[in-house]
Amino acid sequence: MKNYAYILIVALLIFTGCTDNDDPNNTAPGIFSANTTDTRFDGATIEWTESLDPDGDDVTYAIILDGQEIASGGTTLSYSFSGLEPETLYEGYVEARDGNGGTSQATYFFTTEPEVLIFEVNIECRWWEGAGGYGIVNYFEVEAVEDAVSYHVEILEYSPDPIPSNVGRTYSWTPDSNLPTGNNVGSGSSHLTEYTPGVYHANTSTGSGSLIYLQDAIDNCESVVATARVTVIVGEQN
Repeated sequence: MKNYAYILIVALLIFTGCTDNDDPNNTAPGIFSANTTDTRFDGATIEWTESLDPDGDDVTYAIILDGQEIASGGTTLSYSFSGLEPETLYEGYVEARDGNGGTSQATYFFTTEPEVLIFEVNIECRWWEGAGGYGIVNYFEVEAVEDAVSYHVEILEYSPDPIPSNVGRTYSWTPDSNLPTGNNVGSGSSHLTEYTPGVYHANTSTGSGSLIYLQDAIDNCESVVATARVTVIVGEQN
C-alpha cells in the first residue's frame, strides 16, 4: 500500500509540472536568418527573415542581446537598439516562438561605431605685446574632448576672404600631435597650436609689427567674420 501511494504522488508531481504548451507532437518554427542592417555609435538595427511554423502556429519573436531578453511577443521582422556603448561588440539572437513550447533561433552580431561630435565655432582674435612690437592672430578655438581620437576643422565661411580663399581650408590633428604652444603661431596661415594644455587653436592668419600700428591691426583682426565646422571622433585609443 505504501508503494502504491508513493507511485501515485510521483505521478501527480509529473502531471502538475507540465503545461498546455508542452506538446510532444508540436513542431518548432522553421529555420530563419538574421543580419545587421545599420550601426550607430549608440545603437544598431537588425532584421530577420520570417520563420514559418509547420503546424500553422502563430509565431512571435524575442530579441536577446548579450544574454538578456530585450523584447518579446512582437511579429515585426526588425528591431532597433539604442543606448549602447560606442565601439563595442554585441552578440545575440532572435528567437522564434510558436506559443506551444517550440522555438528556433537566428544569431546576429555587430560592433557599434565610434562616437562623432560635430559642432561649429566662430573665429576669434588675439594679440600680445612684446619688447619688439606686437603679434596678432585670427583663430578658431577647440577645447579638448575626453577620449577624443582625432579632430578635424573645416572653414565654412570667411569674410573678408583673402586670396587664396580660406573657405574649405582644413586642419586635422590628434591628441598625440606635437603642436607648437602659446604664441608660437609662426607666420602666414594654416598653423595649428595648442595654446594652453587642452585648448587648440586653428590659426587662419598671423601678423606682427611695431606697436604704433597695433590698433589698426586689431581693427582688421576683429572685422573678420568666419565659421568653421569641428568634427571630433571619440573612442578608445589604440
